[in-house]
Amino acid sequence: MSFIYNLYSSKEFGFTKSFHIKCEIPPHKFRLIMSEFRQNGRENTEDFVKYMTENFPDSFQLFEYDDVLQYDADQENSAILANLLTNGKDDFHEP
Repeated sequence: MSFIYNLYSSKEFGFTKSFHIKCEIPPHKFRLIMSEFRQNGRENTEDFVKYMTENFPDSFQLFEYDDVLQYDADQENSAILANLLTNGKDDFHEP
């Protein structure tokens, strides 16, 4: 099973680069690997991507989103999330 992760490098919360990753590493293991990487004093996103590419060459793949397809998917996901949050009510602020 493949999982998709999005990592962003930033300078004081201004995104400078994004990495879209597809791999077979489940989320709990991916977080553990990233946590161990950071505990060793390395917090550079580019270094992490390089580390993962070297250590998991068979399952780690970088890819680019097609902007139009991604926009459509984001809009659909937003609509689904809004429906879940409102629970079918017109005004989600009602108790």
